[in-house]
Amino acid sequence: MPLVLPTVEQIEDYLEQVEELVVSSLSANAPDLSRVTEAIHRLWQDVLRHSPQAMPSLKKGLGAFEVPPPPPPPPPPKSFWENTADWVADHPWQTAGLGVGLIGTGLLVGYASPHIRRRVRVGAKKHASATSGERRQVVVVLGGDSPLGLPLIQDLEKKGYIVITSVSTPEAVQEVESQCHGYVRALVLDPTEPEMIPFFLRSLASTMSRRFPISAAGDPHASPAAQLYIHSVVSLLALPSPALAPPPGPLEHLALQSDYLAYLQATHLVPLQAFQALIPLLRANPARARDARKNGLGRQSIVVCLPATDARVGLPFAGAQAMSAAATLRAVEVLRREVRAAGLSGYGSEAAEAMRNLKITVVDVGAVGPAVTDEEVGELREVTKEWTASEQAAYGAAFGSMLEHGGHRAIRRRPSDVRGFVDTVVGVVSGGGRRGGADSWSSCALRELNRLHELVRGDRIVVGAGAGTYALASHLPAFLLDALLNIPYIIVSIRNALLPIPPRLPPASTTSLAPAPPQQPAQQQPPVAQQTIAEKQEGTDSGSDPEREASEAGSEADVESNEGYASGVGESWVSLKSKPGERAEAAGKS
Repeated sequence: MPLVLPTVEQIEDYLEQVEELVVSSLSANAPDLSRVTEAIHRLWQDVLRHSPQAMPSLKKGLGAFEVPPPPPPPPPPKSFWENTADWVADHPWQTAGLGVGLIGTGLLVGYASPHIRRRVRVGAKKHASATSGERRQVVVVLGGDSPLGLPLIQDLEKKGYIVITSVSTPEAVQEVESQCHGYVRALVLDPTEPEMIPFFLRSLASTMSRRFPISAAGDPHASPAAQLYIHSVVSLLALPSPALAPPPGPLEHLALQSDYLAYLQATHLVPLQAFQALIPLLRANPARARDARKNGLGRQSIVVCLPATDARVGLPFAGAQAMSAAATLRAVEVLRREVRAAGLSGYGSEAAEAMRNLKITVVDVGAVGPAVTDEEVGELREVTKEWTASEQAAYGAAFGSMLEHGGHRAIRRRPSDVRGFVDTVVGVVSGGGRRGGADSWSSCALRELNRLHELVRGDRIVVGAGAGTYALASHLPAFLLDALLNIPYIIVSIRNALLPIPPRLPPASTTSLAPAPPQQPAQQQPPVAQQTIAEKQEGTDSGSDPEREASEAGSEADVESNEGYASGVGESWVSLKSKPGERAEAAGKS
Protein backbone atom coordinates (compact mmCIF):
# COMPACT_ATOMS: atom_id res chain seq x y z
CA MET A 1 0.00 0.00 0.00
CA PRO A 2 1.57 3.35 -0.97
CA LEU A 3 2.43 5.88 1.79
CA VAL A 4 0.37 9.15 1.63
CA LEU A 5 2.07 12.24 3.06
CA PRO A 6 -0.16 14.80 4.87
CA THR A 7 -0.45 18.31 3.58
CA VAL A 8 0.63 21.49 5.41
CA GLU A 9 -2.94 22.43 6.29
CA GLN A 10 -3.52 19.05 7.86
CA ILE A 11 -0.36 19.42 9.94
CA GLU A 12 -1.38 22.91 11.16
CA ASP A 13 -4.87 21.68 12.09
CA TYR A 14 -3.33 18.80 13.98
CA LEU A 15 -0.99 21.11 15.92
CA GLU A 16 -3.88 23.46 16.85
CA GLN A 17 -5.91 20.50 18.09
CA VAL A 18 -2.96 19.34 20.17
CA GLU A 19 -2.50 22.85 21.57
CA GLU A 20 -6.17 23.15 22.48
CA LEU A 21 -6.06 19.72 24.09
CA VAL A 22 -3.02 20.66 26.17
CA VAL A 23 -4.47 24.04 27.18
CA SER A 24 -7.84 22.55 28.10
CA SER A 25 -6.15 19.81 30.09
CA LEU A 26 -3.93 22.26 31.96
CA SER A 27 -6.84 24.67 32.60
CA ALA A 28 -8.97 21.90 33.98
CA ASN A 29 -6.21 20.59 36.25
CA ALA A 30 -4.70 24.00 37.21
CA PRO A 31 -7.26 26.82 36.94
CA ASP A 32 -4.91 29.44 38.39
CA LEU A 33 -2.19 28.75 35.70
CA SER A 34 -2.01 31.44 33.08
CA ARG A 35 -2.06 30.67 29.55
CA VAL A 36 1.09 29.10 28.16
CA THR A 37 1.40 31.52 25.28
CA GLU A 38 1.31 34.51 27.61
CA ALA A 39 4.00 32.99 29.80
CA ILE A 40 6.25 32.32 26.82
CA HIS A 41 5.68 35.82 25.54
CA ARG A 42 6.60 37.37 28.86
CA LEU A 43 9.72 35.17 29.06
CA TRP A 44 10.84 36.32 25.68
CA GLN A 45 10.25 39.98 26.55
CA ASP A 46 12.30 39.61 29.74
CA VAL A 47 15.15 38.05 27.77
CA LEU A 48 15.15 40.90 25.27
CA ARG A 49 15.04 43.55 28.01
CA HIS A 50 17.69 42.15 30.35
CA SER A 51 20.14 40.76 27.68
CA PRO A 52 23.51 42.61 27.19
CA GLN A 53 22.63 43.42 23.61
CA ALA A 54 19.60 43.17 21.52
CA MET A 55 19.20 39.78 19.89
CA PRO A 56 18.11 39.66 16.27
CA SER A 57 14.63 38.70 15.66
CA LEU A 58 14.07 35.18 14.46
CA LYS A 59 13.41 34.82 10.76
CA LYS A 60 12.27 31.92 8.83
CA GLY A 61 14.66 30.26 6.34
CA LEU A 62 18.43 30.44 5.92
CA GLY A 63 18.56 34.00 4.76
CA ALA A 64 20.71 35.43 2.00
CA PHE A 65 23.99 33.65 1.17
CA GLU A 66 26.54 33.73 -1.72
CA VAL A 67 26.89 30.88 -4.24
CA PRO A 68 30.58 29.96 -4.89
CA PRO A 69 31.75 30.36 -8.50
CA PRO A 70 32.12 27.17 -10.64
CA PRO A 71 35.64 25.65 -11.09
CA PRO A 72 37.58 26.68 -14.18
CA PRO A 73 37.36 24.29 -17.21
CA PRO A 74 40.27 21.82 -17.78
CA PRO A 75 42.95 22.86 -20.26
CA PRO A 76 42.60 21.47 -23.79
CA PRO A 77 44.71 18.31 -24.62
CA LYS A 78 48.08 18.84 -26.19
CA SER A 79 48.59 18.04 -29.84
CA PHE A 80 51.02 15.44 -31.21
CA TRP A 81 53.63 18.03 -32.02
CA GLU A 82 53.41 19.56 -28.53
CA ASN A 83 53.86 16.12 -26.94
CA THR A 84 56.77 15.44 -29.27
CA ALA A 85 58.39 18.73 -28.33
CA ASP A 86 57.97 17.96 -24.63
CA TRP A 87 59.50 14.46 -25.08
CA VAL A 88 62.46 15.91 -26.98
CA ALA A 89 62.99 18.46 -24.21
CA ASP A 90 62.84 15.75 -21.54
CA HIS A 91 65.09 13.22 -23.42
CA PRO A 92 67.90 15.07 -25.18
CA TRP A 93 70.31 12.09 -25.45
CA GLN A 94 67.75 9.74 -26.97
CA THR A 95 66.78 12.43 -29.43
CA ALA A 96 70.39 12.89 -30.48
CA GLY A 97 70.83 9.12 -30.98
CA LEU A 98 67.70 8.86 -33.11
CA GLY A 99 68.82 11.78 -35.22
CA VAL A 100 72.24 10.26 -35.87
CA GLY A 101 70.64 6.90 -36.73
CA LEU A 102 68.21 8.46 -39.20
CA ILE A 103 70.96 10.45 -40.89
CA GLY A 104 73.18 7.35 -41.14
CA THR A 105 70.34 5.24 -42.55
CA GLY A 106 69.58 7.87 -45.14
CA LEU A 107 73.20 8.07 -46.22
CA LEU A 108 73.46 4.25 -46.36
CA VAL A 109 70.34 3.91 -48.48
CA GLY A 110 71.39 6.73 -50.77
CA TYR A 111 74.88 5.41 -51.40
CA ALA A 112 74.01 1.68 -51.38
CA SER A 113 70.98 1.80 -53.67
CA PRO A 114 73.05 1.56 -56.92
CA HIS A 115 74.88 -1.47 -55.52
CA ILE A 116 71.60 -3.11 -54.48
CA ARG A 117 70.06 -2.52 -57.91
CA ARG A 118 73.15 -4.00 -59.54
CA ARG A 119 72.92 -7.13 -57.36
CA VAL A 120 69.24 -7.47 -58.18
CA ARG A 121 70.04 -7.33 -61.91
CA VAL A 122 72.81 -9.93 -61.51
CA GLY A 123 70.49 -12.18 -59.52
CA ALA A 124 67.79 -11.80 -62.16
CA LYS A 125 70.25 -12.86 -64.85
CA LYS A 126 71.31 -15.89 -62.83
CA HIS A 127 67.70 -16.87 -62.20
CA ALA A 128 66.88 -16.33 -65.84
CA SER A 129 69.68 -18.71 -66.80
CA ALA A 130 68.36 -21.21 -64.27
CA THR A 131 64.85 -21.04 -65.63
CA SER A 132 66.08 -21.38 -69.21
CA GLY A 133 66.78 -25.09 -68.56
CA GLU A 134 70.25 -25.13 -66.96
CA ARG A 135 70.26 -27.02 -63.69
CA ARG A 136 73.32 -27.64 -61.57
CA GLN A 137 72.08 -28.54 -58.09
CA VAL A 138 71.76 -32.27 -57.46
CA VAL A 139 69.67 -33.83 -54.69
CA VAL A 140 70.57 -37.42 -53.81
CA VAL A 141 67.58 -39.37 -52.48
CA LEU A 142 68.44 -42.68 -50.80
CA GLY A 143 65.50 -45.08 -50.95
CA GLY A 144 63.59 -43.62 -53.88
CA ASP A 145 61.48 -46.77 -54.30
CA SER A 146 59.94 -46.41 -50.82
CA PRO A 147 56.24 -45.42 -50.56
CA LEU A 148 57.19 -41.79 -49.86
CA GLY A 149 60.05 -41.65 -52.34
CA LEU A 150 58.31 -41.11 -55.69
CA PRO A 151 56.15 -38.11 -54.62
CA LEU A 152 59.24 -36.48 -53.10
CA ILE A 153 61.31 -37.07 -56.24
CA GLN A 154 58.63 -35.64 -58.51
CA ASP A 155 58.25 -32.50 -56.39
CA LEU A 156 62.02 -31.94 -56.24
CA GLU A 157 62.15 -32.19 -60.02
CA LYS A 158 59.37 -29.61 -60.31
CA LYS A 159 61.31 -27.26 -58.00
CA GLY A 160 64.23 -27.23 -60.44
CA TYR A 161 66.61 -29.84 -58.98
CA ILE A 162 68.35 -32.77 -60.63
CA VAL A 163 67.49 -35.88 -58.61
CA ILE A 164 69.72 -38.95 -58.40
CA THR A 165 67.95 -41.63 -56.40
CA SER A 166 68.78 -45.13 -55.27
CA VAL A 167 66.43 -48.07 -55.76
CA SER A 168 66.77 -51.60 -54.44
CA THR A 169 65.95 -53.53 -57.63
CA PRO A 170 66.73 -53.06 -61.34
CA GLU A 171 63.01 -53.23 -62.12
CA ALA A 172 62.38 -50.08 -60.10
CA VAL A 173 64.79 -48.03 -62.25
CA GLN A 174 62.49 -47.87 -65.25
CA GLU A 175 59.44 -47.49 -63.00
CA VAL A 176 60.83 -44.34 -61.35
CA GLU A 177 62.40 -42.72 -64.43
CA SER A 178 59.32 -43.27 -66.59
CA GLN A 179 57.18 -41.15 -64.23
CA CYS A 180 59.54 -38.16 -64.34
CA HIS A 181 60.59 -35.64 -67.01
CA GLY A 182 64.23 -36.36 -67.73
CA TYR A 183 65.89 -34.80 -64.67
CA VAL A 184 65.75 -37.95 -62.51
CA ARG A 185 68.33 -40.73 -62.59
CA ALA A 186 67.74 -43.99 -60.69
CA LEU A 187 70.71 -46.14 -59.63
CA VAL A 188 70.56 -49.56 -58.01
CA LEU A 189 71.60 -49.77 -54.35
CA ASP A 190 70.21 -52.69 -52.37
CA PRO A 191 70.47 -51.74 -48.66
CA THR A 192 70.69 -55.40 -47.70
CA GLU A 193 73.96 -55.71 -49.67
CA PRO A 194 76.47 -53.12 -48.40
CA GLU A 195 79.11 -54.24 -50.89
CA MET A 196 77.10 -52.40 -53.57
CA ILE A 197 77.99 -48.97 -52.10
CA PRO A 198 81.29 -48.52 -54.04
CA PHE A 199 79.55 -49.36 -57.29
CA PHE A 200 76.72 -46.96 -56.47
CA LEU A 201 79.21 -44.16 -55.81
CA ARG A 202 81.00 -44.90 -59.07
CA SER A 203 77.70 -44.72 -60.96
CA LEU A 204 76.87 -41.50 -59.11
CA ALA A 205 80.12 -39.85 -60.24
CA SER A 206 79.49 -41.00 -63.80
CA THR A 207 75.95 -39.60 -63.73
CA MET A 208 77.09 -36.20 -62.46
CA SER A 209 79.43 -35.86 -65.43
CA ARG A 210 76.65 -36.07 -68.00
CA ARG A 211 74.14 -33.58 -69.37
CA PHE A 212 70.50 -33.33 -68.33
CA PRO A 213 67.76 -33.96 -69.26
CA ILE A 214 68.77 -37.51 -70.02
CA SER A 215 66.41 -37.66 -73.00
CA ALA A 216 68.15 -34.71 -74.77
CA ALA A 217 69.85 -35.47 -78.08
CA GLY A 218 73.51 -34.71 -78.74
CA ASP A 219 76.60 -35.06 -76.61
CA PRO A 220 75.64 -36.80 -73.35
CA HIS A 221 78.53 -35.26 -71.43
CA ALA A 222 78.13 -31.89 -69.75
CA SER A 223 80.51 -29.01 -70.37
CA PRO A 224 82.97 -28.04 -67.59
CA ALA A 225 81.18 -24.68 -67.19
CA ALA A 226 77.92 -26.47 -66.33
CA GLN A 227 79.41 -29.01 -63.92
CA LEU A 228 76.89 -30.39 -61.42
CA TYR A 229 77.37 -30.36 -57.65
CA ILE A 230 75.50 -32.05 -54.81
CA HIS A 231 73.20 -29.69 -52.95
CA SER A 232 71.42 -32.03 -50.55
CA VAL A 233 71.19 -35.66 -49.45
CA VAL A 234 67.83 -37.08 -48.32
CA SER A 235 67.74 -40.50 -46.67
CA LEU A 236 64.53 -42.54 -46.59
CA LEU A 237 66.29 -45.81 -45.80
CA ALA A 238 65.68 -45.54 -42.05
CA LEU A 239 61.90 -45.57 -42.49
CA PRO A 240 60.43 -49.03 -41.73
CA SER A 241 59.72 -51.20 -44.74
CA PRO A 242 57.46 -54.29 -44.60
CA ALA A 243 59.98 -56.21 -46.71
CA LEU A 244 62.89 -55.52 -44.33
CA ALA A 245 61.40 -55.02 -40.86
CA PRO A 246 61.14 -58.11 -38.67
CA PRO A 247 57.60 -59.03 -37.64
CA PRO A 248 56.46 -57.53 -34.32
CA GLY A 249 57.27 -59.65 -31.35
CA PRO A 250 58.95 -59.62 -27.96
CA LEU A 251 62.62 -58.76 -27.74
CA GLU A 252 63.18 -62.16 -26.21
CA HIS A 253 62.11 -63.80 -29.47
CA LEU A 254 64.07 -61.50 -31.81
CA ALA A 255 66.82 -63.31 -33.72
CA LEU A 256 69.70 -60.87 -33.29
CA GLN A 257 72.22 -62.62 -35.54
CA SER A 258 69.88 -63.03 -38.50
CA ASP A 259 66.80 -60.78 -38.49
CA TYR A 260 68.00 -57.81 -36.45
CA LEU A 261 71.50 -57.72 -37.90
CA ALA A 262 70.12 -57.64 -41.45
CA TYR A 263 67.62 -54.91 -40.53
CA LEU A 264 70.32 -52.88 -38.77
CA GLN A 265 72.56 -53.24 -41.79
CA ALA A 266 69.87 -51.91 -44.15
CA THR A 267 68.50 -49.06 -42.03
CA HIS A 268 71.52 -47.91 -40.03
CA LEU A 269 74.88 -48.96 -41.43
CA VAL A 270 74.20 -48.47 -45.14
CA PRO A 271 72.87 -44.87 -44.71
CA LEU A 272 75.87 -43.96 -42.57
CA GLN A 273 78.27 -45.45 -45.11
CA ALA A 274 76.57 -43.39 -47.81
CA PHE A 275 76.91 -40.24 -45.68
CA GLN A 276 80.60 -40.93 -45.16
CA ALA A 277 81.11 -41.02 -48.92
CA LEU A 278 78.83 -38.08 -49.81
CA ILE A 279 79.97 -35.52 -47.21
CA PRO A 280 83.30 -34.92 -49.01
CA LEU A 281 81.31 -34.27 -52.20
CA LEU A 282 79.09 -31.78 -50.37
CA ARG A 283 82.06 -29.63 -49.33
CA ALA A 284 83.94 -30.05 -52.63
CA ASN A 285 82.52 -26.82 -54.15
CA PRO A 286 82.32 -24.17 -51.40
CA ALA A 287 82.25 -21.26 -53.88
CA ARG A 288 79.20 -22.57 -55.73
CA ALA A 289 77.44 -23.41 -52.49
CA ARG A 290 78.15 -19.90 -51.19
CA ASP A 291 76.78 -18.31 -54.37
CA ALA A 292 73.67 -20.48 -54.21
CA ARG A 293 73.05 -19.41 -50.63
CA LYS A 294 73.45 -15.73 -51.49
CA ASN A 295 70.98 -16.15 -54.36
CA GLY A 296 68.36 -17.53 -52.00
CA LEU A 297 68.65 -21.19 -53.00
CA GLY A 298 69.26 -22.45 -49.47
CA ARG A 299 72.14 -24.10 -47.63
CA GLN A 300 73.47 -27.55 -48.35
CA SER A 301 71.79 -30.12 -46.18
CA ILE A 302 71.60 -33.73 -45.08
CA VAL A 303 68.01 -34.74 -44.27
CA VAL A 304 67.45 -37.99 -42.36
CA CYS A 305 63.85 -39.26 -42.08
CA LEU A 306 63.12 -41.46 -39.05
CA PRO A 307 59.91 -43.05 -37.75
CA ALA A 308 58.55 -40.79 -35.00
CA THR A 309 57.40 -43.55 -32.64
CA ASP A 310 60.67 -45.50 -32.81
CA ALA A 311 62.96 -42.46 -32.59
CA ARG A 312 60.99 -40.65 -29.88
CA VAL A 313 59.50 -43.32 -27.61
CA GLY A 314 59.90 -46.99 -28.62
CA LEU A 315 56.76 -49.11 -28.38
CA PRO A 316 56.39 -52.68 -27.12
CA PHE A 317 56.96 -55.52 -29.59
CA ALA A 318 58.91 -53.23 -31.98
CA GLY A 319 62.38 -53.57 -30.52
CA ALA A 320 64.29 -53.91 -33.80
CA GLN A 321 62.83 -50.71 -35.29
CA ALA A 322 63.31 -48.75 -32.06
CA MET A 323 66.93 -49.81 -31.57
CA SER A 324 67.88 -49.03 -35.17
CA ALA A 325 66.13 -45.65 -35.15
CA ALA A 326 67.75 -44.69 -31.83
CA ALA A 327 71.20 -45.63 -33.11
CA THR A 328 70.71 -43.64 -36.32
CA LEU A 329 69.40 -40.63 -34.40
CA ARG A 330 72.39 -40.57 -32.07
CA ALA A 331 74.78 -40.90 -35.02
CA VAL A 332 73.12 -37.98 -36.82
CA GLU A 333 73.28 -35.84 -33.67
CA VAL A 334 77.00 -36.55 -33.30
CA LEU A 335 77.53 -35.71 -36.98
CA ARG A 336 75.67 -32.39 -36.58
CA ARG A 337 77.80 -31.40 -33.58
CA GLU A 338 81.00 -32.32 -35.40
CA VAL A 339 79.99 -30.24 -38.43
CA ARG A 340 79.23 -27.22 -36.24
CA ALA A 341 82.49 -27.57 -34.32
CA ALA A 342 84.45 -27.78 -37.59
CA GLY A 343 82.70 -24.70 -38.95
CA LEU A 344 83.24 -22.60 -35.82
CA SER A 345 86.90 -23.52 -35.20
CA GLY A 346 88.27 -22.89 -38.69
CA TYR A 347 87.39 -19.33 -39.68
CA GLY A 348 89.22 -18.15 -42.78
CA SER A 349 89.51 -21.48 -44.59
CA GLU A 350 87.31 -22.74 -47.41
CA ALA A 351 86.81 -26.11 -45.70
CA ALA A 352 85.44 -24.44 -42.57
CA GLU A 353 83.20 -22.21 -44.66
CA ALA A 354 81.86 -25.27 -46.47
CA MET A 355 81.11 -26.92 -43.12
CA ARG A 356 79.29 -23.79 -41.90
CA ASN A 357 77.16 -23.97 -45.05
CA LEU A 358 76.07 -27.55 -44.24
CA LYS A 359 73.06 -28.26 -42.04
CA ILE A 360 71.95 -31.61 -40.62
CA THR A 361 68.20 -32.05 -40.12
CA VAL A 362 66.17 -34.93 -38.68
CA VAL A 363 62.55 -35.35 -39.78
CA ASP A 364 60.38 -37.45 -37.44
CA VAL A 365 57.73 -38.99 -39.69
CA GLY A 366 54.40 -40.01 -38.20
CA ALA A 367 51.49 -41.78 -39.89
CA VAL A 368 51.67 -40.77 -43.56
CA GLY A 369 50.06 -42.49 -46.50
CA PRO A 370 47.83 -45.58 -46.57
CA ALA A 371 46.87 -47.30 -43.31
CA VAL A 372 47.36 -50.94 -42.35
CA THR A 373 44.56 -53.22 -43.59
CA ASP A 374 42.79 -56.00 -41.73
CA GLU A 375 44.52 -58.60 -43.91
CA GLU A 376 47.89 -57.54 -42.53
CA VAL A 377 46.49 -57.84 -39.00
CA GLY A 378 45.52 -61.43 -39.73
CA GLU A 379 49.04 -62.16 -40.94
CA LEU A 380 50.46 -60.73 -37.73
CA ARG A 381 48.33 -63.09 -35.67
CA GLU A 382 49.96 -66.01 -37.45
CA VAL A 383 53.38 -64.83 -36.25
CA THR A 384 52.67 -66.10 -32.75
CA LYS A 385 52.70 -69.69 -34.02
CA GLU A 386 56.48 -69.42 -34.34
CA TRP A 387 56.86 -68.55 -30.65
CA THR A 388 57.69 -71.09 -28.00
CA ALA A 389 55.09 -72.18 -25.47
CA SER A 390 56.77 -70.12 -22.76
CA GLU A 391 56.77 -66.98 -24.92
CA GLN A 392 53.11 -67.44 -25.83
CA ALA A 393 52.18 -67.85 -22.18
CA ALA A 394 54.14 -64.76 -21.16
CA TYR A 395 53.48 -62.36 -24.05
CA GLY A 396 50.42 -63.81 -25.80
CA ALA A 397 47.79 -61.76 -23.99
CA ALA A 398 49.74 -58.50 -24.33
CA PHE A 399 50.41 -59.14 -28.02
CA GLY A 400 46.74 -59.86 -28.64
CA SER A 401 45.80 -56.65 -26.84
CA MET A 402 48.25 -54.73 -29.04
CA LEU A 403 46.70 -56.13 -32.20
CA GLU A 404 43.21 -55.42 -30.89
CA HIS A 405 43.72 -51.76 -30.02
CA GLY A 406 45.89 -51.12 -33.08
CA GLY A 407 49.34 -50.94 -31.54
CA HIS A 408 50.87 -52.68 -34.58
CA ARG A 409 50.27 -49.49 -36.57
CA ALA A 410 52.60 -47.57 -34.20
CA ILE A 411 50.36 -44.48 -34.50
CA ARG A 412 46.68 -45.30 -34.08
CA ARG A 413 45.02 -42.48 -35.96
CA ARG A 414 44.09 -41.46 -39.47
CA PRO A 415 47.25 -41.01 -41.57
CA SER A 416 47.97 -37.56 -42.94
CA ASP A 417 48.40 -36.71 -46.60
CA VAL A 418 51.71 -37.40 -48.29
CA ARG A 419 51.72 -33.80 -49.52
CA GLY A 420 52.54 -32.50 -46.05
CA PHE A 421 55.60 -34.73 -45.80
CA VAL A 422 56.80 -33.72 -49.27
CA ASP A 423 56.38 -29.99 -48.59
CA THR A 424 58.29 -30.29 -45.32
CA VAL A 425 61.29 -32.10 -46.83
CA VAL A 426 61.39 -29.86 -49.91
CA GLY A 427 61.23 -26.81 -47.63
CA VAL A 428 64.27 -28.06 -45.71
CA VAL A 429 66.19 -28.79 -48.93
CA SER A 430 65.43 -25.43 -50.52
CA GLY A 431 65.72 -23.43 -47.31
CA GLY A 432 62.38 -21.74 -48.04
CA GLY A 433 63.77 -20.03 -51.16
CA ARG A 434 62.17 -20.01 -54.60
CA ARG A 435 63.97 -21.09 -57.71
CA GLY A 436 63.41 -18.96 -60.80
CA GLY A 437 62.17 -15.40 -61.19
CA ALA A 438 63.88 -12.13 -60.34
CA ASP A 439 64.62 -11.02 -56.80
CA SER A 440 62.36 -8.40 -55.31
CA TRP A 441 61.91 -6.76 -51.96
CA SER A 442 59.02 -9.10 -51.17
CA SER A 443 61.04 -12.21 -52.03
CA CYS A 444 63.96 -10.97 -49.92
CA ALA A 445 61.64 -10.35 -46.99
CA LEU A 446 60.08 -13.81 -47.44
CA ARG A 447 63.54 -15.35 -47.51
CA GLU A 448 64.48 -13.66 -44.23
CA LEU A 449 61.23 -14.85 -42.66
CA ASN A 450 61.98 -18.40 -43.78
CA ARG A 451 65.43 -18.16 -42.23
CA LEU A 452 63.90 -16.95 -38.98
CA HIS A 453 61.38 -19.81 -39.08
CA GLU A 454 64.20 -22.28 -39.69
CA LEU A 455 66.11 -20.84 -36.71
CA VAL A 456 63.09 -21.16 -34.42
CA ARG A 457 62.15 -24.61 -35.72
CA GLY A 458 65.59 -26.08 -35.05
CA ASP A 459 67.29 -29.12 -36.52
CA ARG A 460 64.51 -31.60 -35.74
CA ILE A 461 61.10 -31.46 -37.39
CA VAL A 462 57.95 -33.51 -36.90
CA VAL A 463 55.51 -34.27 -39.70
CA GLY A 464 52.60 -36.66 -40.04
CA ALA A 465 49.73 -37.74 -37.82
CA GLY A 466 50.75 -38.44 -34.24
CA ALA A 467 54.36 -37.29 -34.61
CA GLY A 468 53.82 -34.16 -32.53
CA THR A 469 52.08 -36.17 -29.79
CA TYR A 470 54.94 -38.63 -29.46
CA ALA A 471 57.47 -35.79 -29.62
CA LEU A 472 55.70 -34.18 -26.65
CA ALA A 473 55.41 -37.51 -24.82
CA SER A 474 59.16 -38.12 -25.17
CA HIS A 475 59.79 -35.23 -22.75
CA LEU A 476 57.66 -36.78 -19.98
CA PRO A 477 59.21 -38.67 -17.04
CA ALA A 478 59.74 -42.36 -17.65
CA PHE A 479 57.20 -43.56 -15.09
CA LEU A 480 54.49 -41.27 -16.47
CA LEU A 481 55.24 -42.23 -20.09
CA ASP A 482 55.10 -45.94 -19.24
CA ALA A 483 51.78 -45.44 -17.46
CA LEU A 484 50.28 -43.69 -20.49
CA LEU A 485 51.51 -46.37 -22.90
CA ASN A 486 50.06 -49.14 -20.71
CA ILE A 487 46.55 -47.66 -20.57
CA PRO A 488 45.28 -49.57 -23.66
CA TYR A 489 46.59 -52.86 -22.28
CA ILE A 490 44.93 -52.22 -18.92
CA ILE A 491 41.58 -51.45 -20.59
CA VAL A 492 41.71 -54.59 -22.72
CA SER A 493 42.69 -56.72 -19.72
CA ILE A 494 39.70 -55.38 -17.74
CA ARG A 495 37.41 -56.13 -20.68
CA ASN A 496 38.78 -59.66 -20.98
CA ALA A 497 38.32 -60.22 -17.25
CA LEU A 498 34.64 -59.27 -17.48
CA LEU A 499 33.93 -61.54 -20.47
CA PRO A 500 32.67 -65.06 -19.71
CA ILE A 501 35.17 -66.52 -22.20
CA PRO A 502 38.24 -64.29 -22.67
CA PRO A 503 39.67 -64.19 -26.22
CA ARG A 504 42.79 -66.18 -26.88
CA LEU A 505 45.50 -66.15 -29.52
CA PRO A 506 45.76 -69.03 -32.02
CA PRO A 507 47.17 -72.09 -30.26
CA ALA A 508 50.80 -72.93 -30.79
CA SER A 509 51.84 -75.71 -33.11
CA THR A 510 52.18 -79.24 -31.79
CA THR A 511 55.94 -79.17 -32.18
CA SER A 512 56.26 -76.16 -29.88
CA LEU A 513 53.91 -77.66 -27.25
CA ALA A 514 55.56 -81.07 -27.11
CA PRO A 515 58.16 -81.55 -24.36
CA ALA A 516 60.93 -82.81 -26.66
CA PRO A 517 60.94 -80.20 -29.48
CA PRO A 518 62.24 -77.30 -27.33
CA GLN A 519 65.60 -79.14 -27.29
CA GLN A 520 65.53 -79.85 -31.02
CA PRO A 521 65.75 -76.19 -32.19
CA ALA A 522 68.57 -75.64 -29.71
CA GLN A 523 70.45 -78.56 -31.27
CA GLN A 524 69.75 -77.40 -34.80
CA GLN A 525 70.76 -73.76 -34.28
CA PRO A 526 74.55 -74.23 -34.06
CA PRO A 527 74.81 -75.95 -37.49
CA VAL A 528 72.82 -73.10 -39.02
CA ALA A 529 75.09 -70.52 -37.41
CA GLN A 530 78.17 -72.48 -38.51
CA GLN A 531 76.82 -72.71 -42.01
CA THR A 532 76.17 -68.95 -42.09
CA ILE A 533 79.68 -68.21 -40.83
CA ALA A 534 81.14 -70.59 -43.37
CA GLU A 535 79.26 -68.89 -46.17
CA LYS A 536 80.51 -65.49 -44.98
CA GLN A 537 84.08 -66.78 -44.80
CA GLU A 538 83.73 -68.21 -48.28
CA GLY A 539 82.45 -64.85 -49.51
CA THR A 540 85.38 -63.03 -47.91
CA ASP A 541 87.86 -65.53 -49.34
CA SER A 542 86.43 -65.13 -52.81
CA GLY A 543 86.74 -61.34 -52.59
CA SER A 544 90.16 -61.19 -50.88
CA ASP A 545 91.84 -59.53 -53.87
CA PRO A 546 90.73 -55.85 -53.71
CA GLU A 547 93.21 -54.66 -56.34
CA ARG A 548 91.81 -57.09 -58.89
CA GLU A 549 88.24 -55.96 -58.16
CA ALA A 550 89.23 -52.29 -58.36
CA SER A 551 90.87 -52.82 -61.77
CA GLU A 552 87.84 -54.68 -63.08
CA ALA A 553 85.51 -52.01 -61.65
CA GLY A 554 87.55 -49.26 -63.32
CA SER A 555 87.36 -50.95 -66.73
CA GLU A 556 83.63 -51.43 -66.36
CA ALA A 557 83.23 -47.77 -65.35
CA ASP A 558 84.86 -46.63 -68.59
CA VAL A 559 82.44 -48.70 -70.61
CA GLU A 560 79.40 -47.55 -68.58
CA SER A 561 80.32 -43.87 -68.86
CA ASN A 562 79.87 -44.07 -72.65
CA GLU A 563 77.02 -46.55 -72.92
CA GLY A 564 73.68 -47.22 -71.27
CA TYR A 565 72.45 -43.65 -70.72
CA ALA A 566 68.84 -44.56 -71.37
CA SER A 567 68.55 -46.48 -68.10
CA GLY A 568 70.14 -46.57 -64.67
CA VAL A 569 70.64 -50.35 -64.85
CA GLY A 570 73.69 -50.00 -67.08
CA GLU A 571 75.38 -47.68 -64.62
CA SER A 572 74.59 -49.68 -61.47
CA TRP A 573 75.86 -52.94 -60.09
CA VAL A 574 73.60 -55.84 -59.12
CA SER A 575 74.68 -58.72 -56.93
CA LEU A 576 74.50 -62.06 -58.71
CA LYS A 577 75.28 -64.19 -55.67
CA SER A 578 71.65 -65.09 -55.15
CA LYS A 579 69.01 -65.90 -57.70
CA PRO A 580 65.87 -63.78 -58.05
CA GLY A 581 63.73 -66.58 -56.66
CA GLU A 582 65.93 -66.96 -53.59
CA ARG A 583 66.00 -63.18 -53.07
CA ALA A 584 62.19 -62.96 -53.24
CA GLU A 585 61.91 -65.90 -50.82
CA ALA A 586 64.32 -64.20 -48.40
CA ALA A 587 62.36 -60.95 -48.64
CA GLY A 588 59.13 -62.82 -47.93
CA LYS A 589 60.67 -64.43 -44.82
CA SER A 590 61.91 -61.09 -43.55
